[in-house]
Amino acid sequence: MMSVIHRLPDFLANQIAAGEVVQRPESIVKELVENSIDAGAQHVTVIIGAAGKSLVQVVDDGSGMTETDALLAFERHATSKISSAADLERIITLGFRGEALPSIASVAKVELKTRTPGEDTAMLVRIEGGTIEETTRTQGDIGTSIAVKTLFYNTPARRQFLKADSTEYRHIADTVQRCILSYPDLRVTFISDGETIWDAHPATLRGRVAYLFGDKIAESLIEVREENDMMTVGGFVGRPNFAKRTRGEQFLFVNGRFVVSRLLNHAIVSSYENMVSQGEYPMYMLFLNLDPRGIDVNVHPQKLEVKFSNERNVYTMLNAVVRRSLYRTDLTPSMHFRDLTQDDSSLTRTRLGSPEEDPQRPQPRYDSYSSLGRDMNVDRPVAGRRLDADTVDTLFRSMGVDAGQGGDGAEDDLVLLPSEKPVSDTQFLWQLHNKYIFTPIKSGLMIIDQHVAHERILYEKALAALAHAAPFSQQLLFPHTMRVSQGDMALLDTITGELAQLGFVIRLTAPNFVTVEAVPQDVRIGMEESILEEMIEQYREYEASGLTDIRHNVAASYGCRAAIKTGEKLSPPEMQILIDQLFATSNPFVCPHGRPVLVKLALGELDRRFGRTS
Repeated sequence: MMSVIHRLPDFLANQIAAGEVVQRPESIVKELVENSIDAGAQHVTVIIGAAGKSLVQVVDDGSGMTETDALLAFERHATSKISSAADLERIITLGFRGEALPSIASVAKVELKTRTPGEDTAMLVRIEGGTIEETTRTQGDIGTSIAVKTLFYNTPARRQFLKADSTEYRHIADTVQRCILSYPDLRVTFISDGETIWDAHPATLRGRVAYLFGDKIAESLIEVREENDMMTVGGFVGRPNFAKRTRGEQFLFVNGRFVVSRLLNHAIVSSYENMVSQGEYPMYMLFLNLDPRGIDVNVHPQKLEVKFSNERNVYTMLNAVVRRSLYRTDLTPSMHFRDLTQDDSSLTRTRLGSPEEDPQRPQPRYDSYSSLGRDMNVDRPVAGRRLDADTVDTLFRSMGVDAGQGGDGAEDDLVLLPSEKPVSDTQFLWQLHNKYIFTPIKSGLMIIDQHVAHERILYEKALAALAHAAPFSQQLLFPHTMRVSQGDMALLDTITGELAQLGFVIRLTAPNFVTVEAVPQDVRIGMEESILEEMIEQYREYEASGLTDIRHNVAASYGCRAAIKTGEKLSPPEMQILIDQLFATSNPFVCPHGRPVLVKLALGELDRRFGRTS
């Protein structure tokens, strides 16, 4: 009987392999640039024509190849990167499989020109469809130039699946951009259809970011840097107010290799802890360096995915490092002033005009200013004075303040230095509308939302109690029994353990009775039942919105419902305690829902409004 199994010809085997390695012109750019970097190049030039469909050429000034190596490089599984199974466990190069060049040569027309430092002439090799057509010596610079022409010319079915030029160009540009970011010491030139798109000279990483994305983005980045025995983490993360609705500006490199990892992306994004809105993604460019023996890069045809021997530790460290970097940076939004120009005559009259010029406009209450002034000693307000609402509204309107909006530029973001945090002195505190707390800081004025500030405090207390199982309860003299729905009964049964860790001692009695015997110490007397009912309601809202972390939901529900409410009058000592506790939290800038806790009004802005120069 005739055998039905036979060995495939090399050219056919290479074309099959090319289906994985060469998916589009960008794949060729990636493979050739990685080879240039592995060859020690200091300058890499990427040239494309017709979005890579007619030409992809990569020229470098690396070590080059001898004639023997130049021919062997197009053999399957021929590589200079590894030589034994042990090498596969500690890969330090970008390439290592030895299949890129033969795969590319099988589906295109390839011209290789290469020269080593010890040779006077270069080696020229021409290949079409996997067959060597010419080998000769020629003039050429030290390094290697590989030109790949008419991709998929011999596999038209593959060529028709290529996308529009704009799409293929974008993929190539993304790959070149990653190279520019991942190797700041490498000069990278990118030319498309004769036009130089980028010519990035060696620079710092922040300089490269400025080159690609602009100075404003570069200046806004938060530096991340930490090292321990397991790995080194470095790079930048973006401020929350620069988050976008696309993931295009998220770059993660492991040992110099760009990778895509849902696990590590989650570690980074979750460290922002509701600082960005749902559906928005923070910018980051982070570099992880760790022992090559602890990672496996041989799990994806294009080497975009990696596996870690200890994923949990890598996740935990990366999350903690980014979180610490964010919390070390002041993310407080600053108030903005509308730009007043002489061209806007109506606005000028509104700010400076007399009653005759604008008779319809209600005039500022100067009597309020006077009474406020009498209560000041130079620029220090009296102890615990609650500002008249009209006075504050008039003051802000007269200055053109746009309150409550986050900063959109570096010059408006104030750095909250330790010396600028509110001082522990009740004479510097006011309460407005029983809602906001005003306190001066070194750089201006800070305004704190009392409810969300207390919410942040209680949220972190709750998380600590849940993490360490160390509840602080106050026993009720008379237990409260309440009736709930069957749905709420089932929910309480699910989270009883977390509630107990928080400090709630409850008994569930059929069919749907709940007896509250003890509550956390922060729950005020008389609020025992309502707090639990509101927590159930809030917890359901979190579940409905897709949040599945039980501990977060319980802690956030408790913080939201047990916090002091808008409209509650606070004494100066109570305001001071609230502020002290707020700045003892790990993140005093946002509540668990992502709402800002405080904003700042810069003294410099006030000076400019009043025309002061000193």
